Amino acid sequence: MKGLRMLGGGRVAVETFPDPEPAQGGALVRIQASGLCGSELHGYRADHAQSANAGHEAMGVVVETRGTAHLKVGDRVGLHAVWGCGKCDWCAQGRYTWCQSKLGPSPFHAEYVAAPEHVLLPLADDISDPVGVLLSGDGLGVPWHAQTRLKTAPGDLVVIVGCGPIGLGNTLVQADAGAEVIAVELTDYRLGLARQMGAAHTVNPDQEDAVEAVARIAAGRQVRACIEAVGKPETLRLCLKLVGLGGTVMAVGEQPATPVDISEELIRRDITLMGSWFFHFREFADMAAAYRAGLAVDRLVTHTFALDDGDRAFAEFAAGRTGKAMLTP
Repeated sequence: MKGLRMLGGGRVAVETFPDPEPAQGGALVRIQASGLCGSELHGYRADHAQSANAGHEAMGVVVETRGTAHLKVGDRVGLHAVWGCGKCDWCAQGRYTWCQSKLGPSPFHAEYVAAPEHVLLPLADDISDPVGVLLSGDGLGVPWHAQTRLKTAPGDLVVIVGCGPIGLGNTLVQADAGAEVIAVELTDYRLGLARQMGAAHTVNPDQEDAVEAVARIAAGRQVRACIEAVGKPETLRLCLKLVGLGGTVMAVGEQPATPVDISEELIRRDITLMGSWFFHFREFADMAAAYRAGLAVDRLVTHTFALDDGDRAFAEFAAGRTGKAMLTP
């Protein structure tokens, strides 16, 4: 089969890999669409090649089953990115990210993926291929799970730092919840996308001081929550400056070690600092219901590329010239 291989140094190649074979209780899925995620840029920019790729958001059609209980050939499915063992108490609750024996998935930027049945999410006919990727992957999953913990309310002032796909997804979810969103981002193109997702205000730190700009917009109100969606120590520290008294900083961007002054930045301001990783398998039904109720998930997808054009797809994505980008084998 064809699949992408990350060569490092900002290069991607299409190569031939062995066709995967499903294990007992699993299925072979022909990928219809896969999504690019910001976390993949670490491998894209690395100084060494990967064995394949780190794609982890996809949907497809079942083309072979091997002892599955419910799935059959022809079923459309989304692939969860965290493969719980399927046997422990956490997996029984649909909380695969908490499974102590969890695995990462096979590379999803390919023509086929073999997966165990319990990580495959059946997609109804009213869910398009791109939306299926977003509902079963990071695109909506990360913002949705973050909101289950933040529980912001209508009228809350929420700052989102970083408007890549995850930041844009958080903007969409927070605006849908009735929050007044301030989007902070370095590229004007993505600030424009943030406005399309429902941001009430936008700030470009290259053009004005972000702390002063947010204070001007807030006009004395407290920022209820600040979501860090970049994954850099400096943006996490910016969030700690932007959040209001008694507020919450939610980190969804993977971070290196970052020093925090517990007394000055947390204790004496009653600040909550929390993290949120991916989403629980059990939350898929709620996300699908929200989509059917009008959550405009499809707005997040701005570009679609053929798998053979993966090099250009990653180049455009890495340059900040796309929102959520999709590959279609």
